[in-house]
This record gives sequence, structure tokens and C-alpha cells, in this order.
Amino acid sequence: MDRRDVLKLLGLSPLAPAFDALGLDARALLDGAQTRPSPDVELALTAAPAELSVLKGAPTRVWRFTGRVVKGPPETLQAIPDSWLGPIIRLERGQRVRIRFRNQLDEPSIVHWHGLDVPELADGHPRLAVNGGREYVYDFEVTNRAGTYWYHPHPHQRTGAQVYQGLAGMLVVSDPEEKALGLPSGAGELVCVLQDRRFDADNQFMYASSVGGGMGMAGGRGMGGMGRGQGGRGMGMSGMAEMMQTMNGWLGDTVLVNGRLHPTVNVDRRTYRVRLLNGSNARIYKLAWSDDTPVTIIGSDGGLLERAREMQALTLAPGQRADVLLDLSDRAAGSELQLRSLAYPEAAVGRVGMMEATGPLPQGAPLTLMTLKVSNATGPRVRLPERLATPPAEWRVQPDAPVRRVSITFMQMNWLLGGRTFEMETVAPEETVAPGSTHVWEFRNEPNPMGMAMAHPVHLHGRQFRVLSRAGADGNALRDGISDSSANDTVLVLPGETVRVQVTFSTYPGLYLYHCHILEHEDMGMMRNFRIRA
Repeated sequence: MDRRDVLKLLGLSPLAPAFDALGLDARALLDGAQTRPSPDVELALTAAPAELSVLKGAPTRVWRFTGRVVKGPPETLQAIPDSWLGPIIRLERGQRVRIRFRNQLDEPSIVHWHGLDVPELADGHPRLAVNGGREYVYDFEVTNRAGTYWYHPHPHQRTGAQVYQGLAGMLVVSDPEEKALGLPSGAGELVCVLQDRRFDADNQFMYASSVGGGMGMAGGRGMGGMGRGQGGRGMGMSGMAEMMQTMNGWLGDTVLVNGRLHPTVNVDRRTYRVRLLNGSNARIYKLAWSDDTPVTIIGSDGGLLERAREMQALTLAPGQRADVLLDLSDRAAGSELQLRSLAYPEAAVGRVGMMEATGPLPQGAPLTLMTLKVSNATGPRVRLPERLATPPAEWRVQPDAPVRRVSITFMQMNWLLGGRTFEMETVAPEETVAPGSTHVWEFRNEPNPMGMAMAHPVHLHGRQFRVLSRAGADGNALRDGISDSSANDTVLVLPGETVRVQVTFSTYPGLYLYHCHILEHEDMGMMRNFRIRA
């Protein structure tokens, strides 16, 4: 077989121009393709331009994921009405999944399954991005615990722009352990994706023209007109102001839930499971109920907690998820309850530059996100058991695990991880680990000589990790809302804070990523590879 035959068998024939550049072993790929079992679920997923009514007046041009079930249960895909978000993908642990991604944009893209432990070629590394009109085929088995995950683009220097334009969706995994608990599902489940945006006078998204590689490598691409034009107008801001706002992470002045502005959701007098995802590019929320009802957390990035935890407010950074139980059984019909983000000082997040605010609606501004309006109807009331889940054995603290220290710094107009910026295929010796090995990574958020530092949500691709300890950042207003009770794949490291996490790496060999999930920081190079190699 020649190279084209190999690609055709893999379902990757449209990737021919990219294949040589990857340096991948064709025989290894061919062997893998020949032994791939038939999938239990096969989906077609397309990224393409669309128009949607978001605000009153002209429709907003968006980019949007749409999907179709080729094989498997029809309920695998669940559309969110009147939203730019992609369909909710519902999978079962143990299913073999094939997803055919079609890029109908006018620029390269690739999809990352955030939080899932998948083989290297299914993880969405930016070196795999395909051009418009091309297709990429994912094959993987769902090995994750039940939990709330999500999917979004991951092209180099364009992740923030593509997510901001609308490309994101929630992915939910279930398993027998979770089903046995009888948690609310179906009509008893509320999905809430939190995102902020700026709109111009014509209801079009406004986004920085100066993101990527030293501020300007993506310049002129903007967001108006589906990736063209808006940047050329500069959005009415000085270049320096825009640059500083981008350095701090791009903030919108309008916060939406599932793509809708301040929605009012009619709910019954029953118990709900609320799946929360911070899908914003940079905004950090401190979530609370308007009547001071405690936030009952039952799950985080890596699935169910061992035991439910009550907090007055929950800090949720970009990329993080939380499952919350809300009992409305005793509420009066006609009563209302708001989901809010509480005020906190902007200094809790930090910033670079001397501007007083990092955007038109700064970090820490108080927000009302959505309203729940209680009806006369009733539904099941769920009583939680004392123990929700059994933590996997790999989460047990291993005191002899090797420790790697990763500094987070801002130097010469760049955010750095371990003193380095992103290189497409470069891996440092300390970034190479053995399959299935357990390590402790210590993230040290160090102010630069001018005292500049920011909070950074650091995301590791692949396996979830356990937060072992936090030191520093005493008195930070976001600290008391952070929940480290379960496994995470994204950890918020506050200014001046040192956070230790224990991770047992995947058994899949290959090249994976860790990066800041403030998407503008990622696009500017605050991202590194790590390699899993025997």
C-alpha cells in the first residue's frame, strides 16, 4: 500500500497535505486502522458559519457546530434550542465512538474533547488542524467516569477566536455507578454554559485583532464577517488598549447562558441537577444563588465527588465544570431564584499593565446570569446518599511520586510555562513521562520583577488530576470559592500561589498539551507539549 491508500483506509485522505508534516509512522497508523473495531456510536460533526437571533435587531453571524447521528442511539445528540452552542453529546462509558469532523470554515480547525482520555490522534492537537473543506476522523473508546465534559476547537493561535465565535458544546458521560444513584435526569437536568461577549451596533461579535504570537500574528482577521474585517476597523480602541486587554484575556460586556441573554427558565417544584460549564474565554465567575441557598456541589471536572459539598459560592474558571444539586421542592409557585456571580476585587485575578479595568465589564463585576421561575407543577425529590462515588485508586496520595516544578511568569510581553513558550513539536526532557506513571506537578504563579501576576486556569490534556495542596494567595477573594474535593483537569492558580497536583498519566503514548485556559494566553503561546513515551 502507498501513502494515499494508508490515508484512505484511516479515513484521513483529505489530510494528505498535513500528513507528511506530522512525521507520523504510516505503518503504525495502518496497523491501528486494520484492528479498529466497528464503533458503537458514529457521529457527523460540522463546523460552519450560521446566523442566529441573539439580541433584538439584526441576527448575529456565528460559527456553529451541528451534528448528526450516523449510528447509535438517537439521543446521543441533543440540540440546545435558539443557541449557537453545538449539540450536547451524550455518551456511555465503554462505548467505542467514531466522529467525522467536517471543517466548513475558511481557516484551519480541529476539535479537542476537553477532559477525555483518548489516543494521541483523537486529542485535537493543533498540528492536526485541517483546512476548510477537509475532514478529520476521530476514533476512541470512552474510558472516563461519568461526568460533565466539553468540546471546542484547538488550532494554534485561533482557539480563542473560534470559541468566541460560537464553536463549543457540552459532552456528558454516564456510567452504571452514577445511574444507580437515581440523580435527576431528563427534565430534571439543567445545562448552563456561561459565556461573555461584546457586540457592536449591528449585533456582531467584537473580538481582538491582535491575538497570537507576540500580538499581531492573527491581526486583521478579527471576528466581523466570519473571521475577517472587524480587526481592520480596530473596534474603536487604541492599539495599546486592545493589546493590554488581550494580554489580560478578552472580556465581554454581556454575559449569556446557553447563548441567551439573562434567560428566564420555567422550573417545577422538584430536585434539579445543574450542569455548569465556564465556556468563557477569560472571565472567572463566583457563582451563588440569590437567596443565599448553599451551592450543593456533587461533581467537578472529573465526575462525581466522593461526598456532596456545600459552599456559599463557587469559583469557576474558564474550562472548569461543576455539577450542582438544587432542591426546589418547597418553593412557592411563582417564586423566583437567580443564579448570580458575586462581586470580587479585580485584584483577585490580577492583570498586566496600568489600566484600571481590563475591559468594559471588568473581572469581579456583579452579575445576574439567569432566573429560575417556579411553576405549580411538581416532580421527584432526590435525597443524596452520604457517599456518592468511590474515588479511583490512582487518586490516592503517593508520597514517593517524582515532583516537577513549573513556574508561571510574565516576561518580555509573554506568558510563560516553565520559562518557555509554545513550539509545535518541541518537548523538554522534563516534559517526557512514562505511560501510566504518577507524578506531582507544582505550579508556581510568580510575579515578575514589576509585581505583575494573574490568575491562570491550567489545563492538562488527558487524565484528571488531584489537587494536593495550595500555598500563598492568602486573603484572595476567589480562594474560598475554589472546590478541590474531586479530580480536575483544569486548576485555577491564583496570583502568588503555588498549587501541587498529582496526576497519573494516560497509558496512550504520544504528544499531548498543557496550557492556560484563558484562551488568549493559550493563543499567545502559554502552552507546552508533554510526551508520553515508554
